[in-house]
Amino acid sequence: MMFNHYYRNNPFDIYRQYKQLQAQNEQLRKRIKELKRLVGNQNLRANDQNWEMHLADQGNTNFSSAILPADLTLLTLKKDPFNNASALFSVNQNQLYSVERISKKILSATDLDTYKERWNFSIEEQNGFLDLIARDGVIYASTMTKIYAIKDNGSAPQTLWTVDSFANRLLIDQNTLFYLTRTTEGLNAIGTVDVTTGQRKWTYPLKFQEQLEGVFAAGDNRLFANIRNPVQMTSKMYAFDTSTGTVLWTYNLDSSLPIYGAPVYKDGKLYFETKPATTRNIWALEGASGRTLWKFSPTGMFTQPLSVTSDSLIVLDETNIISVDKNTGVQKWKTLYAEQFVAGGLQTVKGSSGMVVASDKIILANYNKIKFFNIANGQLIYSTLQLTPTTGASGLRPIGVIKDTIFVTETNQFLYTYAVPKTSQLDTEKPTATIDLPAVSQLTMQDGKNQIKIPITISETADMDVTIVDESGQLVQTIGWGRHLKGTSNFYWDGKNSRGFNVIRGNYYPIVKLTDLAGNKNEYTARDKSILITEGFGLTLKNSNLRSAATTQSTILTTIPAGSEVIITGETGDWYQIEYRIISAVLKGYVSKPLIKVPTNQEIQAIENAKTRTNVNVRSNPGTQYDTKIVLPMNTDIIIYSAIGDWYSIEYKKDINTPDSGYVAKFTVTLPTVSTVEYTVVAGDSLWKIAQKNGVTIDSIVKANNLDPNQPIYIGQKLTIVK
Repeated sequence: MMFNHYYRNNPFDIYRQYKQLQAQNEQLRKRIKELKRLVGNQNLRANDQNWEMHLADQGNTNFSSAILPADLTLLTLKKDPFNNASALFSVNQNQLYSVERISKKILSATDLDTYKERWNFSIEEQNGFLDLIARDGVIYASTMTKIYAIKDNGSAPQTLWTVDSFANRLLIDQNTLFYLTRTTEGLNAIGTVDVTTGQRKWTYPLKFQEQLEGVFAAGDNRLFANIRNPVQMTSKMYAFDTSTGTVLWTYNLDSSLPIYGAPVYKDGKLYFETKPATTRNIWALEGASGRTLWKFSPTGMFTQPLSVTSDSLIVLDETNIISVDKNTGVQKWKTLYAEQFVAGGLQTVKGSSGMVVASDKIILANYNKIKFFNIANGQLIYSTLQLTPTTGASGLRPIGVIKDTIFVTETNQFLYTYAVPKTSQLDTEKPTATIDLPAVSQLTMQDGKNQIKIPITISETADMDVTIVDESGQLVQTIGWGRHLKGTSNFYWDGKNSRGFNVIRGNYYPIVKLTDLAGNKNEYTARDKSILITEGFGLTLKNSNLRSAATTQSTILTTIPAGSEVIITGETGDWYQIEYRIISAVLKGYVSKPLIKVPTNQEIQAIENAKTRTNVNVRSNPGTQYDTKIVLPMNTDIIIYSAIGDWYSIEYKKDINTPDSGYVAKFTVTLPTVSTVEYTVVAGDSLWKIAQKNGVTIDSIVKANNLDPNQPIYIGQKLTIVK
């Protein structure tokens, strides 16, 4: 009953929560779009979908025989991520061969013990690399027009041979390189060359309108490829003799059953998944004859490329890991991997952005956490905290494991390596930062804005939060966050708080918080780097005469209404020098100090409920050139979202039940006089009770005290209440 009463009397709170849910819904829509892209991908490729074909065991893209150390709590990012490495890479003989992220024209070799680049190989072609695979110290790389065989000589690359041909989806079996190519007539084809000499062996041209679906699998002198004709509605799995290109057998599939991901050939059996619109199926065929051995239909539609271990197939649905017996197709176990928590009801974060399987553990990403499960029974062994992806990325994707190192990409294709280090390998060195500011600085005009540039140089790649605080330590603005590369990043502050209001005059300081890729933290509160704000927020308490000079005998320029925002630019004795802005007009003069309140930055941050001073035009955007949405009568209650120049972004009631938003000129609004009190928490208190006692909202208490609403308050705790 109390809950309902509260919301009946606080309709704007309902609208605010509606707006928050709307934003969350938009995020979910983006996530669903991403998952649909992953689920709907019918032509999975090694180079553009972050499922590298060449990282682990041949013919099985995401299974490794590596055994990870037991103490997974030491899981950490290795010191330096491969900031310029794309998701196009291969690992061989403890060397990482990767292609740069942007133009993809440079191939580099990096030693995984020292993380130092040993050499790079550049191509002068217009097109960049499409694919690469490393084997026995030789890197086979392809572009739109050429195949390269490049030998790693330790300190330099050596080109062994080249073949003029379009090539992609590379796969090596024994001494043959298989690839997707095109004939001179423009038809798709399967091409082959000898990996030692670069001599062409055989080509199998596909028929008109036929296309290769997914990627190849190979083993026991057989090459397996799914060929589909979407026009004639045919789909077949082909088995070729790798020596001659002779078709050994074909297996007819329903044309509505596209192959999903990478087929896996292991121990004489071919495993693959088909994914129609309704029911998934996993198939096991006898490699020699194409005979069906079994079919398994897992639940759910969300999938990743399957992984085949020594005795099982590991697959996913939206929420579960499923283990299937490799020989019989019978489910062995199923376990929940999706993140669950209670927030107004049970919430489940579905879907995994990536999965790899080591010999003893299943490693997958869910909710930006990397989770480890026992491969024998599916039991959760360990889950990391939420890992912070690079700014702009929406998730992490485990893609392979070598020894004790887990390879991870982000959705913007940065490549990282997570590791379970030995004690002697632990990175305990804290990241450092240098803030390149003089002892005292002020805002200046830069790029047409009155702001200050704050260059910050960090010693290593790290997650960095950069905030501005006032002399009392009150946070006024966060000006930078997310992962930043080693070196210098520039941040900017415009002398406003997080809602766009001017802060008060005084000294302000940057604070830099760092967390490096190993989890080491450091913090710099730069009290020796003062930013002096000389023009700050003021609020008229009464109707105030703006005079031409700091004396009552001087000319009255105008009378500023009570509750008006002004900018204090200086002071002379008992007078403030101020600016009062009426959109295009800027009035400058003096107002007696007792007529103006200089609030704290906490109080400015809390300015929210206000009233229209006159009949007010609500604009669609901040500017008189924009359309008028509605005219609000004088003394209409509004809620201020933020300040933008000479305008406020507001909420108002379009009618008795319908809220809406728009922009109003500042001089048309009467602001409330906000004050702060200190409250001491007593036994039996909750945030809701404290809010009721003081006539404020829970949200205002949380904001004023930088609280985590999910953490308890304690008896004796001092809280600032802004009224």
